[in-house]
Amino acid sequence: MELAKEAGVSNHVPEAAAESPTLEISVLGPLTIRRGDVELTAGDLGGPKPRQVLEILLLNFGSAVSKTRIIDLLWNGNHPAVALPTLESYVSVLRRRLQPGAGRTGPLRTVTGGYVIDRTMVDLDLERFTTLTEQAAVAAPHAALELLTEALELAASPLLGDELLPGWAEEERALHAERVGRARVLAAESALLVGEVGKAIAWSGAAAREDSLNERAWTTLVLALEQNGENTEALRAFDRCRRIMDEELGCAPTGLLKEAHARLLTSTAPSGGPPARPAPVHPTTENHPDAPPATRQETGRLRILIVDDHTTFSDLLAGALDREPDLTSVGAATSVDSAASMFRELRPDVVVMDLYLADGSGLNAAERILAETPEARIVMLTGNPSQEALREAARMGICGFLPKDGALGVMLDTLQHARPGNMIVHPSLVARLGSMTGSAPDSAGK
Repeated sequence: MELAKEAGVSNHVPEAAAESPTLEISVLGPLTIRRGDVELTAGDLGGPKPRQVLEILLLNFGSAVSKTRIIDLLWNGNHPAVALPTLESYVSVLRRRLQPGAGRTGPLRTVTGGYVIDRTMVDLDLERFTTLTEQAAVAAPHAALELLTEALELAASPLLGDELLPGWAEEERALHAERVGRARVLAAESALLVGEVGKAIAWSGAAAREDSLNERAWTTLVLALEQNGENTEALRAFDRCRRIMDEELGCAPTGLLKEAHARLLTSTAPSGGPPARPAPVHPTTENHPDAPPATRQETGRLRILIVDDHTTFSDLLAGALDREPDLTSVGAATSVDSAASMFRELRPDVVVMDLYLADGSGLNAAERILAETPEARIVMLTGNPSQEALREAARMGICGFLPKDGALGVMLDTLQHARPGNMIVHPSLVARLGSMTGSAPDSAGK
């Protein structure tokens, strides 16, 4: 998770003897622990401080946390002189509650300089939520919808429930709420793609209520209402979004939202015939099919080709690009073959490409493009990186590797500054790989 670990702490966890998890722990909602037929709550852990020690380790599930770091968090940097023996006594209390009779061989392990929860001996609901959302980010829409439905059911309650928490835990709760919001938007987009319009409306509406500046949520809500024939409600949602953006950001909706608004105004205008059904939204290019592609010198904007088989993601990214004064989308490909052919036809300045495409790897498409145009700039997106993929991308000459669910501002900045021979890898992707062996690209922007 997000809590920083102290350098120098060994991440080695002894191999567990148990064949199945010893504990079932829930931190989504009030903290609860099941050990066989026994259920423990936060009040059964020996007091607030031992409970917080357990929570710190669970939020760093499977990774070692140093004693120094735990002490800093427990006492907010103002610890007593006896902090170390006090911490060790808290751990002893936890072991007696969590793993009676097991001593140091249970799920709560001692490692060099700190402690760790052995993930092979614990079934943690937060870890299941993370795994489901990462799988959904690279899945086809139907599979993504199923995975995200399960993930959002797990995350129905806030992290650590409604307990009064210290500052570090409140920060973790806020970060988790942001992850849940992103999962809701992705679930809404996936539902819209497969025709589950009611679910798309419910999830995007919830995401927009929780974060009224989330333009992806508003966009999906308006498109879903439009597709469901609720044009008046779609116009009302657009107006709420427009008003909030004007008051909070001093700007107006553009891109897909602006296009949907124009269609809705047309469809709700008085006419003698029945209202027309909304046409599906697809990314378009600015060039006539018979005309040569415009260059950046002619348009004054960096021209971006999107390669992703999730059309809603492509639509939303295209809208975000077109809102930037110096960026523009020139088209969207959905497969390895179409990526290579569209690059050849459009000659974009940068390609932003999903690592996983319906007919193969984005690395295959990148290799075909770079074989013809070695100076091509390609930025790869993924929610589930691998060390092998990073190595292959670096060898091939790809300019950047970013999380697909990351901040839009980071992506836009990377598109502007990506250069061949200097591969940018977002630190969150390196963190997701866990302990890595061998060489890997530098996450500091090289």
